[in-house]
Amino acid sequence: MDRGRIKVLHLLATMPVGGAEDLVAAVVKGLDPDRFEAAAATIGQPGAVGEELAAAGYAVASLGLDLKRTSAWRLVAAVRRLLKEVRPDILHTHLYHPNLYGRLAALGLGLPVVAAVHNSYTRVKLHRRVWNFLLARAADRVLVGSSQVWQDVRRYDWVPARRLLLLPYGIRPAELETPLSQAEARERLGVSGFVVGAVGRLEEQKGHGHLLAALPALAREIADLTVLLVGDGRRRQALMGQARDLGVAGRVRFLGTRRDLPEIYRALDVFVQPSLWEGLPLALLKAMGAGLPVVATRVSGALEVIDDGVNGRLVNPGDAPDLARAILDLYQQPEVRARMGEAARGTVLAHYSQEAMLRRLESLYQELLEDRKPDGATGTASPD
Repeated sequence: MDRGRIKVLHLLATMPVGGAEDLVAAVVKGLDPDRFEAAAATIGQPGAVGEELAAAGYAVASLGLDLKRTSAWRLVAAVRRLLKEVRPDILHTHLYHPNLYGRLAALGLGLPVVAAVHNSYTRVKLHRRVWNFLLARAADRVLVGSSQVWQDVRRYDWVPARRLLLLPYGIRPAELETPLSQAEARERLGVSGFVVGAVGRLEEQKGHGHLLAALPALAREIADLTVLLVGDGRRRQALMGQARDLGVAGRVRFLGTRRDLPEIYRALDVFVQPSLWEGLPLALLKAMGAGLPVVATRVSGALEVIDDGVNGRLVNPGDAPDLARAILDLYQQPEVRARMGEAARGTVLAHYSQEAMLRRLESLYQELLEDRKPDGATGTASPD
């Protein structure tokens, strides 16, 4: 890493296609290159997003360790060796295991640490609460993307408010632009009619099963309904089986992991975020930035982004009939869909700019270094 700039290392477990991983990639690419040199490291394999970053010329280190089969102390030792080798000025960790092992590994190195919590605490585990409480003092800041996550970290981990920083995520709407018309985007995907889509890992958290449960009622009212599920995960086979059992398999397309989201968003009439718990979902922000009317569950960041009935619709998590009613209402009112889509894009443009997020993050990094070094000089903390 260049010794003349502030060196920031982002630590994750791995970097598959996902909201937190795409956010980290955007930060690594977006920090001011004249002042910062950012790199990523993974405890496990680099994953698709890590490989994309490396191919774009950014430093990505991979320890190649199995989180489930490697002892905690071996993981800590490996991360500590990495820190001594890379010698960053700032360590920025993401999600539970990197937050745990990264903070333990940094103890005694004189290294400012930022730990990012990306999700609200729907299932609170005692051992995680204890570790997060103890290690809150080993992080200069605990970064959260929504007010709900802030409240959860304060309530369950007892992290002092002075160490918490609320920094909403941001996107670049220009990256969502595509020259394709809706008809062209649909032709590429082979879909037509009224098209609903959801983007997210096929995991329990994302609530896809409740969206599928809403489809029989919707199919009775919308003859040409098609649902696109973008993403992959452990529940793929179970969800495909659920669609068959409900008699709606012919209406659901499982598209897997995709990187052509602008074209997919262009093909949709409505975007759905049926999550059971979240932080501030990037897929939701991107759908809104693409000008889509959205239906999302009343969880965490969606409550802060969506003004129900104005720039989107909010429904109860896990409530398939409520979800079906909201989608059907939008189907029946195309003028409302258009108005909500415009309002959604306006919300993102006004409040969820990636540039604003990056500048605030840069200010935080600079502040942490100045706190550690009263003269304000930059440099690398001693590894010993």
